[in-house]
Parts: sequence; structure tokens; C-alpha cells
Amino acid sequence: MNTSLPRDFSYGRFLRLATIALLASVAVAAFASAQVQCDECSMCNSCLNCCNSAPELWVINTRHVPKCSNLDNGFECISYQRYDRCRGCFVKESRESFLAQEASMPTMFYLHGNTLKHKGAMKGFWDLYEKLRCCPGQKRLVCWSWPAQRVFKMKGLRFREMVEKNLRIKYVYAEYQGYYLAKLVDQMSLTQRVTLSGHSYGAISSSVALHLMGGGCIRGLTLAGAEPVERPNLRGAMISAAFDYDMLLPGHRYGQAFVSAEKIFSTFNCHDKTLKKWPDTSWHGREALGYIGMPARCLGQYRHKLCQMNTYPENKRSHYLSAHLKNNRFVSAICCIAFGGCKSCGPMVAKNNVAAELAEADKETAKDEEPVTVAAKLESQVDSPELAEEKAAKPRRATSSKSTTSGSRTSHRRNRVFGSRR
Repeated sequence: MNTSLPRDFSYGRFLRLATIALLASVAVAAFASAQVQCDECSMCNSCLNCCNSAPELWVINTRHVPKCSNLDNGFECISYQRYDRCRGCFVKESRESFLAQEASMPTMFYLHGNTLKHKGAMKGFWDLYEKLRCCPGQKRLVCWSWPAQRVFKMKGLRFREMVEKNLRIKYVYAEYQGYYLAKLVDQMSLTQRVTLSGHSYGAISSSVALHLMGGGCIRGLTLAGAEPVERPNLRGAMISAAFDYDMLLPGHRYGQAFVSAEKIFSTFNCHDKTLKKWPDTSWHGREALGYIGMPARCLGQYRHKLCQMNTYPENKRSHYLSAHLKNNRFVSAICCIAFGGCKSCGPMVAKNNVAAELAEADKETAKDEEPVTVAAKLESQVDSPELAEEKAAKPRRATSSKSTTSGSRTSHRRNRVFGSRR
């Protein structure tokens, strides 16, 4: 009896102390939640408070409308949804209500990249939505969900064949999406800044929309009433663009984009593992815009409209949106380009010696892939339509021996040729 009392007493004391500690931790947590600490983002030698108001969020869904034909009728079937913060859900809206709000705040359209289903696209939308709190002032984020999901499966196809077929059919879809986008933006007053941004294949749609609004033609389509004049407050943002680097130059496929836009922002990364393989998909064997950037000297009178940013080393070798959202310089640039209100920050000027950086990137990947003399490639790729036709007549270069071996499937999956997040 004498030995059991001390044990019971010590156990009860332990319980009381544990209860007190638990209550203390709850009180501390409650106090900490009351004292909200804002995330200060150091960008371009300035600090932007990431506790600014979140943007108005809209989702425009074109996955259920015609992809390549009957586009004018399909335009009438596009769905519009607005996020209601009070109810915590999306509510169905009309095109009229969408257009009615555009004069009250700047708008940024964002088009996701390839292979994403709607659920995967929404995840990227929410990540972008949260990050845009760093941008000051009122703003509206319009997320464009387009049919980027995989079309061709592995059945009856080799892995590389499946990859190529999906890349090419999705390229066609992305260009037709640009017509939908141009037709919608053409109905906006543009009294506030409107930015057409796209990541990877989404940048194709943004470029096509700007091209059509500048009086251009794509796949036999033109925008009614469009003229080759600059439209104030109309801007573009090409994020790791997955198309040939010269397509935005005057006289080329999307050449009227620089005519209609007052500013075009473009990012590139010579260490991007995904875009490094773009010449195998390119019609003319060209490097991707998101890989080597754009030669500003070839823009002529439109050179002042170009803003380029080298996202290396922050993005490392990643192609995906998540790496961009972790890059403070990139987020700062998007805030300034799309919404303004930032005086001291601006996009970083592109490096002059791109060939040297490409050679360095080749050395990094020499263990995985056959090295390419990109310095010579840059010198040989003259931006003239005559050379483009000459290269189009030549057979596409043979793929490396690694892609034809029995282990090609494993190799390509490892190198993310056709990743699920592209």
C-alpha cells in the first residue's frame, strides 16, 4: 500500500503537467494565428507584400467545344465560371457578365501546357492564383482550360510514335484555341491592361490570338475587323514557349503578334530538359523559343516591345510552371507586365551570348544525350522564309541511336519527353 501511493501520485502529476502543456500550446497557436505574418518576396531588389488581395478568379472551359472545325458555333458554347469566395465554389456565369467586369481591373489570361486534364490544370491554376497575391492592386485571373489531355494511347504504337502523334495533334488544337481566345478578347474594351499568357503549348494559343488580332491569318482563319495596328493595353507573356524561336518574327507564322501587342514578355532557359528535344518535333528543326529566346535584332521597329528573361539558374533544368512560381524574379516580372503598380522592378534583360550558355547546357547533359554543336546551329539558322522552305524540303534528321534501341521507352520516360505535367 505504501509503495502504490507514490506511483499513483506521480502518474496523476504527469497527467496534470501534460494537460497544462497542451493548453499552453493551443494558446500559443491561437496567438500566432492572430498575428498573421505576411510573406515578403524579395524581387528585383524590391519587396512585394504577398498579403495583397487575391485576384478575381474565372475559369473558361473549351474542352467540350469543337477543336478544329465549326469554331464560330463552338465559340457560343464556351462555358464561363467565376469563383465565389463567400460560397467557396465556382458559379456559372455568362460571357456578358465576364465582359462587363473587364473595365474595372486589369486581366491576365493564363493557358496551361500540354497533356493536362482539367483536374491537373486546376491545380496549376490554384497555385498561380495564390502566387498572384504578391501583385498589388485589384486584378483578375482568367484560367483557360483547353483540351490538352492525351489523345493517342500506347495501344498499337511505339512510345516515341505515341509521343510524336500527341505533340503534333495538340499543336493543332492549341492554334485553333488561339482563334477562340482572339474572338473573346476582341470583344473587350481594353480600357484596362489585358495580358495573354501561356505556358509551353499554351503560349502557342496566346501567340495565335495576338497574331489574329493584328490582322494575321492562321490555318485559313482571320478575325473579322482586325487591322494591323497596335492595340493599347494588349500584352503577351510567353512562359517557356514550346514553338520555334523565330515564329513571332515579322513575316513569320505568328508575325503579326508584335504588331497588335504593346509589349510581349518571354522567358527562356538554355538548360530546360524538355525543350532541349524540341528540334525533333519542330517542322523546320528549329530550337524552341523557351529554350534559346528570341533574336531581338530581327524584330526591327518592334524591338522595343520585347522583354526577355532568362529563368536560369532559379528554374534549374525544369520546364514546369511550379519552378517558375518559385522564381521571385519571374513572379515580379509577371506582376509588372500584367498588372503594373511596381516601379522599381522589371524583367531581366536576356543574356547576349546565348550560344555560350547553350554550349554550357550541352556539357551538363552530355552524359545522358548526344552532344549538339548548338553554337554552329544558331549561326546557321537564318531567319529568312527562303531558308525555312529549303529546310522544310529536307528530310527530318534521324533520331539518336538511343531512341531506337529496345530501352527507348525507359529512356524517354526518364528524360520526360512526354511528361504528365508538360
